[in-house]
Amino acid sequence: MMSEEFRELQKQVKDIMDEATELTAGIKAWILLSKEGLPMVSAMGEGYEEAEIAAIAASILGVADLAAEKMDQGLLEEVLLTNEKGMILMKSAGDKAILMFAANRRVRSGMLVLAAKNACEKIAGLL
Repeated sequence: MMSEEFRELQKQVKDIMDEATELTAGIKAWILLSKEGLPMVSAMGEGYEEAEIAAIAASILGVADLAAEKMDQGLLEEVLLTNEKGMILMKSAGDKAILMFAANRRVRSGMLVLAAKNACEKIAGLL
């Protein structure tokens, strides 16, 4: 059973994400997950397996972070994947969480990065 504190956190994150998706049309799904790969809150469409996507995202960021470290590039800031249908952006939201966006091809990558940066800064302050 969820605590009232966790429900309030989910509501605050959803409000932040509503603002981000209003400012950046074309974001079709998002998920906030723990660094361990556990889903916290999301807006995912039909057919998405939230727990599976969260685990995969945490794995991708873990490997990318290790690559950045091994190549002496400092701390990983974000991972942007481009694909046939659009983009996926994963970005740390503080020390405890990762925010992942899926966007269609019409979204400009700079706008997606800006939306993620702003949302992550706000979410990090809540965690």
